[in-house]
Amino acid sequence: MKTNFIIVAIIIAAFSSGGCTTKENFDYKVTVVPESKSSVIIPNDMNTAAEIISKRLNNSFGIPQESMKLDVTENQISLTISKVDTSKIASIKEIITGYVRMEFWETYENAEIMGYLSKANDLLREMKTVADVKNANTQNEFIAQNPLLGILKPRITDQGEPIPSCMIGLASGTDTAKVNRYLQMPEIKALLPRELKLIWSLNPYKYDPSTTLYELHAIKVTTQDGKAPLDGSVIISAKPITGPSESDIKIDLAMSAEGAGKWAGITRENVNRCIAIVLNGYVRSYPRVMNEISGGSTEITGDFTAEEANDLASILNSGSLPFELKIVEEQIIKRQ
Repeated sequence: MKTNFIIVAIIIAAFSSGGCTTKENFDYKVTVVPESKSSVIIPNDMNTAAEIISKRLNNSFGIPQESMKLDVTENQISLTISKVDTSKIASIKEIITGYVRMEFWETYENAEIMGYLSKANDLLREMKTVADVKNANTQNEFIAQNPLLGILKPRITDQGEPIPSCMIGLASGTDTAKVNRYLQMPEIKALLPRELKLIWSLNPYKYDPSTTLYELHAIKVTTQDGKAPLDGSVIISAKPITGPSESDIKIDLAMSAEGAGKWAGITRENVNRCIAIVLNGYVRSYPRVMNEISGGSTEITGDFTAEEANDLASILNSGSLPFELKIVEEQIIKRQ
């Protein structure tokens, strides 16, 4: 029998005796399990996840503790919400399973990486057979001669100068896998700095009218364990704020004392360089540091919608889940 399934059960008709049943006459029951079977599950982690879910539902929807019943076992969480607003179920599901791994990374400048990309491009050209080049038609001739830089558009001015940024190139969404494949080849990796980590943007490049190009960013690994020097665990509060225009939505972050100290050090060492803010493995924002930021307060941008900003702030305020979760069963039940 298939175990990973979703059951949506509407237990009773919404209309009876000529009257309309109100949304408060329903309970919502959901079963949640770890997304990956390989996740290391310990009872304390499941209890932590249940507490975080409870905080999120209270922070986002004002659902009181007494309206939530949480049953936790070693491998699943059963949640029942009493008198649920059924119009909010889709949002409730997003909040329950929302997983955010926020990381703050130091970066390389485009100018520091451009030469390495040129060398990689030259080596890939040499590795292609003569027949591959000769058989290329006019349209593909440039790509045949430039296997990497023909699909990863370098960030240069009309005069050929590198544009200041940690963004080192743009590629079509259909070409990102090929770029990754090239850059992961042992012969190519040997040319690149050992501390270089390449991460794509989550969203298409905002100035591309076709919305098909994605940004590739040059991350600098500065820790011995290869992890980000700072992550979302230091965030103690988050709130959406609006910039000069209503569409300019940011998230204001406040960090713990330990996080504030690390953040001050990172920004002090990276004045006039970019810091990449990475969410779940994708670059969401890469502001240039103008001066040291002390006190642990900072803002992140990323072309957020109001709903995205609210959901992200709620998730950050409630703490990070110990692992990703998924819903395997849900019911909407008519109250007796």
